[in-house]
Amino acid sequence: MKTIRILTFFSLLFSIPCLSQQSVIGEKSIEKTYDKNNLETSLILSKAEQWFGIEENAETFQIEAIDKNKGTLSANGISAVLYKNIGRELYPKRSGMAEVLEADFGKRVSVMVNEEGYTIRYEVIDMKKEMYHREDLFYDCVSFKEIDEDALEAYNESMNKFLKANLVFKKRREKFQASSRGQFEEVSSYLMNEGELTIFSLQEAILGDDN
Repeated sequence: MKTIRILTFFSLLFSIPCLSQQSVIGEKSIEKTYDKNNLETSLILSKAEQWFGIEENAETFQIEAIDKNKGTLSANGISAVLYKNIGRELYPKRSGMAEVLEADFGKRVSVMVNEEGYTIRYEVIDMKKEMYHREDLFYDCVSFKEIDEDALEAYNESMNKFLKANLVFKKRREKFQASSRGQFEEVSSYLMNEGELTIFSLQEAILGDDN
């Protein structure tokens, strides 16, 4: 279902006129700014609030704050991300080993309105759960720009100690470290695509015909 949504997003993205400036990409964030098109601030925030109330979105988001005087709204949620299990490459003949692993990330979506327009921002704020319990180290390696080499080294060093303590041979440990970059690129790409999709869907709701 998630794959279908992302593919649908890109189909729509390239079939409609560009309504905003290009995405502003941060280390773990993405945002777009739009013209108000004569919409009142209160209406923009009300439409955004309605979007978060849709059953599908309400399952993963909770509005944390809304201030129509300041023109701001923020909602936090959790994303479950599936990614390739490197362990399968270390032990390809071992039965019962999962093809993919699941990790949970905290995310925040913000809507900020001013006199000229409004900005929708998606940000990955932390990591909730990871198989090897190295959430902070894993989170530091997630990037919408370029994987941080120091963070990658710190993760690999920690995992090397963990695998060595669990009697994993050196060649397999080295193979794990060589594959870890691809793991973080995969997760980062998924989260960035989700951010694009979220912003697009929320913007569509704000511009809905029932304004």
